[in-house]
Amino acid sequence: MYKWIMRTLPALFITLPLVFIIVFLGYFPMHYDVVLHTDNIVGEGICKSYGSRFSEHMLSNEVTFYFGSELKQATIKGALYDVRTFYMVTSDVTAYDVVGIDIYVHGVHLRHLSAEDILPDKEVLEGEKAVLSSQDGVLHVDVHDPNIGSTLTISSNFIPTWFWIAYFSVMLLIAILLALLLGFILERYPALKLPLMSAACVAVALLSGMYFCDSLPFQTYIIFGLNWLLLLALAMVFNALTLPFLGTLVTMLLSTGWYIANYFVIILRGKPILPADLKAVGTAAEVMGGYTFTPSGKMILGVAVVVLYGILLVLVWNKNRPKKQPLKKQLLRRGISVAAAVLIAVLCLNTKTYKNMDTFAWDNVLIKNYHEQGAILSFLKSAANSKVKKPEGYSREIVNSYLADYASAVPAEDGAMQPTRIIMVMNEAFSDLRSVGLDGSIDVMPFIDSLDENVVEGSLYVSIFGGGTCNTEFEGLTGNTLAFLSVGAYPYTENVTEPIFSLASYFKSLGYGAEAFHANEADNWNRSKAYPNMGFEAFHSIEDYKAFGEVVKLHGQAADVNDYLFMEAVDAEYSGEPRFLFNVTMQNHSPYDSWLDVEKAASVAENGSDLYVDTQIYLSLIKASDEEVRQLVETYRDSSEPTMIVFFGDHQPALPGAAISEIYTNVRMNLDLYKSKFFIWTNYDTEEARDVAVSANYLPWLILERGNFPLPPFVQLLREVHEKYPVISAMGVVDAEGNIYGSVNDLLDDPLIRKYQYVQYANLFDEIDQAWFEVN
Repeated sequence: MYKWIMRTLPALFITLPLVFIIVFLGYFPMHYDVVLHTDNIVGEGICKSYGSRFSEHMLSNEVTFYFGSELKQATIKGALYDVRTFYMVTSDVTAYDVVGIDIYVHGVHLRHLSAEDILPDKEVLEGEKAVLSSQDGVLHVDVHDPNIGSTLTISSNFIPTWFWIAYFSVMLLIAILLALLLGFILERYPALKLPLMSAACVAVALLSGMYFCDSLPFQTYIIFGLNWLLLLALAMVFNALTLPFLGTLVTMLLSTGWYIANYFVIILRGKPILPADLKAVGTAAEVMGGYTFTPSGKMILGVAVVVLYGILLVLVWNKNRPKKQPLKKQLLRRGISVAAAVLIAVLCLNTKTYKNMDTFAWDNVLIKNYHEQGAILSFLKSAANSKVKKPEGYSREIVNSYLADYASAVPAEDGAMQPTRIIMVMNEAFSDLRSVGLDGSIDVMPFIDSLDENVVEGSLYVSIFGGGTCNTEFEGLTGNTLAFLSVGAYPYTENVTEPIFSLASYFKSLGYGAEAFHANEADNWNRSKAYPNMGFEAFHSIEDYKAFGEVVKLHGQAADVNDYLFMEAVDAEYSGEPRFLFNVTMQNHSPYDSWLDVEKAASVAENGSDLYVDTQIYLSLIKASDEEVRQLVETYRDSSEPTMIVFFGDHQPALPGAAISEIYTNVRMNLDLYKSKFFIWTNYDTEEARDVAVSANYLPWLILERGNFPLPPFVQLLREVHEKYPVISAMGVVDAEGNIYGSVNDLLDDPLIRKYQYVQYANLFDEIDQAWFEVN
C-alpha cells in the first residue's frame, strides 16, 4: 500500500493541474445560462443584460434581446462562473413581471429562482428608475420613464454548492485515474519525473496568479497554453544554466511575484503593469511608500499552493538526481534544452492568436486584455508595440514644407497687456467629481466656482486616470499629445532626453526666468533630468523646501499652503523681472484611507456623510486646496505687476472600486473619466469664458494667446488643430461638432491630424527645424 501511495502521489500532483486545465479551461468551462421567464410586458422595446464582476467586461458580456408582449422567456448565455449579479436594462417598456429564473450549465438544469428569491414576498423596493414589488410569486416592475428605461438588478449565488462539489470530485477522480497510469510510466521511466513535475509547477504558479487576480474566469485553453509555454521556456533556460530544478523555482517565484505586483497596481490605478512602468520603478516605489498592502485570502491560498509545489519539486529532484555525466554530455544536454526553449518561445510568439492580440490604450481595455490574455502575453504584446513607429508617409521634407503654412511668428497685438509674472500650478488629483455624478450639494471648491472675472475655466481632458502625473504635465507644457505615443508611455523617462520645446523654453527665449517646483523628491518621474531639457533654469524639490523652513504637511504630504509660500518667496526675489514659475503639488495624492490631520469639509459633513470614507477624505482635501488657491489668487490680485495664474488638475483620484461605483453615476462616455478642472486667471482685464472643454496639449496655445504673446509656428498649428478638434488625448477625440472618436487613429485620414502627428514625431523622434519654435 505504501509503495502504491508513494508511486501514485507524485503522479497525482502532476496530473491535477493538467486535468484542471483540460476540464476547467477547455472541455467543460464553468459558464452558465440564465433563462428569464417574463409576463405581462406593457410596451415593446429591447432589454440589454450585463453580467460581469468587472466594469471593463460589461460591454463584452452584453446580451440584447427583444422585450415586449410576445416575450415569455429570454436566455442570457455564457455567464462567467463568478458572476453573481445581472443588470437588466429595458427601454420603451412601462411595466413587466418576472415569474422566475432557471439556471443551466451546458444544458444541465441546476436550480430555479422564484420572484421571492430576488425580493421577499410583500416587499416593495423604490429605485431611481423603477418600483419593484413582490407578491404571490411574481416580481412586478413599474418603470418611471420608459424613454430612460429601467434597471433590474438580479443577484444570487446562481451555481449551487452541491454542483461545485460534484464538479471538482469528478475532476479529482479523473486526476487519480490518470495518476495511476502515470505512476506506472514514471516507475519504468524515472527520468521523466523531474521534467513533468517542473511543467506542472510552472502551470500551478500561473494558475495561482490568475486565481487570486480574478483572471481565471476569462481564460481560454489556447491563451493559457501560450502563457504556460512561454513560462516553461523560461524555466528550461534557467534550468539549463543552473540546476535542473532551480530554474523552475525561479520561474515560479517570478510568475507569482509578477501577479502579486499586478494585483496591487490594478487596485491602486485600475490598470496592470506596462513596459514603460519598468523605467519609472523608482518613482513607483517612492509613491507607493504611503500605501498599506494587505494580501487577500485568495492570494494567501494561491501562494501557499505555489510553495507546496515548490517543496514537492525539490523533493522529487532530491530523490531522482541524475548521475553525474561527462562535461561534454552536460553541455550538449543544456544546449538542447536552451534550443528547445527558444523554439517554443518563437513558435508561441508567431501564432495567429498572439499576433491578433490587442494593446489598445484605454485603461478599461488594458485591464480587460490583462484578464483575457494573461499577464505574460499581454505584457509581452505591449512591450512589442511600445516603440512608436514612424507614421506612414512621414519624411523630414514634408514636415519642413509645412512651415510655409505659418508665419514665422504671429506678433502680439500692439499695446496688448502681457503678464510678466506667470504662475502655472498642476494640482495633484484635483478634479470636479460633480461632473461624473457627485451630488451637486457637496461643493468643495467654492472659491474656484466663484471666479467670474478675468478668467477662462472649464474641463481639462487628460490621458491618465488615478496616476501617471508626469504625462499630463508633459502634454500641458509641451503641446505634444500622448495620443500619438505608445500604450503606457511616460515621455519624461523615454523621450525628454534632449532639449525640447516647452513653455519654459519659450518664456526663457523671451527673457523670462523659468523655474519649476515640486514638493517631493527631485528624481520623481525623472524630473531632475527632464526639466533642464525643457528649458527650466532651476528646479526646487523637497530638499529646497526643507532648507527654506519646516515643511507643513497635510495627509502625510507637503501641503499646498507650504508649496505656495515657498514659491511666493522665490517669486519675490525677481523684483519685477519677468518669470515663469511651474509648480506640481503633492497634497492630494492617494491613498485616501486615513483622515490623519485632514479636517472634514463642512459641505461633506452636511451632505456627504454617507459617502465612502475615501471619497470624504478626498473631497475634504480638495476643499483645502480650494482654500489655498484662494490665498494664492488674493496674494496677487492687487499687485501692480500683470499676473497670470494657470491652475489645473493632473487626473481624477485613485479611489477604491466601491467609492467609484458610488460616485460615478453620470458617466456618459469613457472620456468623462479623463477630465480634470482648470482655470486661467489674470489680475488685469481679460475676456471671460466658462465651461470650456479642452485637452491638456492645448494649454501652451491657450496660455500664450490669452497672454498676448507671439505664437511660433508650432503653437499656431495647435491653434489650427484645436479649432477642428478641441479634445485630443490618448483616451479619445472630440471634434468641434461634438462627435466622439475612440482613438486619434480613426482620424489619420484627415490631413490636419496627419500634420500634427508628423510634426510631433519629428519633434520627439527625429530632427526638426527649430524654426517651428522660434520667436523673433
